[in-house]
Amino acid sequence: MIDEPHLPMRPLWGCDTCRAEWPCQTARARLLTEYRDNRVALRVYLGALMAEAETHLSQIHKEANLYHRFMSWA
Repeated sequence: MIDEPHLPMRPLWGCDTCRAEWPCQTARARLLTEYRDNRVALRVYLGALMAEAETHLSQIHKEANLYHRFMSWA
C-alpha cells in the first residue's frame, strides 16, 4: 500500500487525499510526529499556513474557526 501524503489543496484547503478539511486527522498525526522535538516550529509553520488559508478562504466565504482548525490541536 502506498502511503499518501495528505497535503492541502489550495485555495479550498481540503486534503488532497481524503478530502476532509486540512489539516485532516492523518496530516495532524504526521505533523505531530515530524515536529515532535520542536513544537514551536510546528506552531510557526501552522501559523503561516493559517494566514495563507485565511487569505484564500476569505475570498470564497467567511471562515470562522481557522484558529481551532490550524492551531489549537498542536
